[in-house]
Amino acid sequence: MLLCADPARAARDLAARQLACPSCGQGRLRPWGHARERVIWLLGGATARLAPPRGRCTSCPATHVLLPSWCVPQRPHGIEVIATAAGAAVSGAGHRAIAADLGVPPATVRGWLRRLRSRAEQLRAYAARQLGSIDPHAEPPSPAGSPLADALGALAAAVHAARRIGHDPQSTWPLLGTLGLSRHLAPAPGG
Repeated sequence: MLLCADPARAARDLAARQLACPSCGQGRLRPWGHARERVIWLLGGATARLAPPRGRCTSCPATHVLLPSWCVPQRPHGIEVIATAAGAAVSGAGHRAIAADLGVPPATVRGWLRRLRSRAEQLRAYAARQLGSIDPHAEPPSPAGSPLADALGALAAAVHAARRIGHDPQSTWPLLGTLGLSRHLAPAPGG
């Protein structure tokens, strides 16, 4: 999966064979149909249907799906839903209350929070590196009281830095995905 902050631009780059293959690093991706259609649940019970484009490398046999970065690989809920749940958890809400507010099964919310808490330090470090690459002079956020709060603080700082250099406010959810939340929410291989 390739996470794309700008799916329209990624589709144009795929059609023009301008995307390098992340598997081999040598070939270029060419259009190779579409992945299966999926329904992504958004805030407020809204849904989005998408069949993301797929690319195949011209050098190796690898194929890659170009998924919008507001999605999480192998999860049917968008970044906005999961990030809202994580923020509520950091504010002290329990998984059952969060689930009721979002209209999501409690076990699903509990799974997201377990995954994020188990990878909080990796997410914090990744988001801090992203912050440093966006703004080398940015100060890392102060500790926030828990590993998950620290990770979300670093992620928020990276999003704010990206918005300072020109990303519009509507890009918040895709930026959260691009800057590390999608990567750290994806289910473990085989699990």
